[in-house]
Amino acid sequence: MLSLTSFGTSSVNTLATPSDTILTLNNPNAPFAVWDEASGIKSENPVSNDRAQSPPSSITFHVSSQNLIQASSVWRAALTGNWKESSVTANGCHEINTEDWDAEAMFLVLSIIHCRTRSIPRTVTLEMLCKIAILVDYYKLHEALHFFASLWIDNLRSSLPTVYNRDLILWICVSWVFKDAAIFEIVTKRAIEHSPARIQALDLPIPESYIM
Repeated sequence: MLSLTSFGTSSVNTLATPSDTILTLNNPNAPFAVWDEASGIKSENPVSNDRAQSPPSSITFHVSSQNLIQASSVWRAALTGNWKESSVTANGCHEINTEDWDAEAMFLVLSIIHCRTRSIPRTVTLEMLCKIAILVDYYKLHEALHFFASLWIDNLRSSLPTVYNRDLILWICVSWVFKDAAIFEIVTKRAIEHSPARIQALDLPIPESYIM
């Protein structure tokens, strides 16, 4: 079984044996939720895209199509429809291409979907939780990730920002995606009260009606 300590050095990761699907993540670890310092508000935890080792230009995950189909309506459509992001090789292996996602977040999500939960951390940073949240939102993985998302949120709940900064926006995204109404009410109220200008959405899946 792969461990998180070894992940990041490998460009090929096997999560299902045998596997019938190759998911390729191109341009992994693209800049994420970049804070506009021109706003005059300094971020307590500025985004960093540096890695101990530069990631490869693509990372491949060998996975099970059935696990993807059961977990995600988006992957179901990709694997059973005519999506341009997916194809089938001559030997019947499915191929799915995606890009820009955080590689470790994708690894965690796919590990959970494939029931490889022994290596899943019981705590993650807010940064990682938000990277996972945008995967959950895009691929419609709310049910599959519900248990771990609730655990991670509970472990971070006591550290909600009291001022307007990047972390506050990440919390808005996390609480919206995972439907935590209590946190969402707190962080949106603080953002509205303390933002000196228009609230930065940072290209995160946050409805505009809540941050106008």
